[in-house]
Amino acid sequence: MGFFKSLLKKVSPEPEKDQFLEDFPDLYSGMKVEVLTPANDLIFVGKLRILGGGVLEVRAEAGGYLPRGLYNQPVKLRAFQKDGTAFTMDGAVGPNGYDFWRIERLRYLQNSENRNFYRQSIGGEGWVYPITSAKGQRFPCQILDISAGGCRVLTEKLFELGGSFQLETSLLPGEVPFNITCQVKRTQVRAKPGSPVKKFEYGCQFMELPPREQDRLMQSIFTLQRKALRARRDQ
Repeated sequence: MGFFKSLLKKVSPEPEKDQFLEDFPDLYSGMKVEVLTPANDLIFVGKLRILGGGVLEVRAEAGGYLPRGLYNQPVKLRAFQKDGTAFTMDGAVGPNGYDFWRIERLRYLQNSENRNFYRQSIGGEGWVYPITSAKGQRFPCQILDISAGGCRVLTEKLFELGGSFQLETSLLPGEVPFNITCQVKRTQVRAKPGSPVKKFEYGCQFMELPPREQDRLMQSIFTLQRKALRARRDQ
């Protein structure tokens, strides 16, 4: 009997690989995803589940309810990696319910939308200070938008293009402040006509942000995103 079992084990066919996963090597169940319209308007944020055969399921977070989807409705999926980077797919809505959407006919978008960070508009307040400045020398700033990889900051303090500064801010009430090193990638001068006061808008890239802090930042951004979406629905 042991001989026959051994023989059966040898001739048993290996399970077929899911070609869909071969084409989308970055996908895994539990990923955070945004479901968007083709025009990039946010519909909802959820978690991914791979069903196989080229079909994905997006579940509502924390038992929440989802808007009703239309069968064959075109959508985009923006999936976020553990390091905060993202890639984009498009597809069509299949069967769906109050807590899940199935997405079919997926296609990987090979364009500039991939590998970018999602930027959340916030208009929050914070502080900037030169890395080499004396302790306590800091300047108020307004954070126009932020992602896991960078931000846009408006302040009266002048920094050189390519230079660095520290950004201190909290995105949510009661949150432990973030303290992030930023490198200036773009600069734009803002001034009101007739006013001698100038402000500087900086497009910044985050430098040496530890993975744990980047994950905490992503969670805060998603929380802001959900609040903005809820407020839009309540209007």
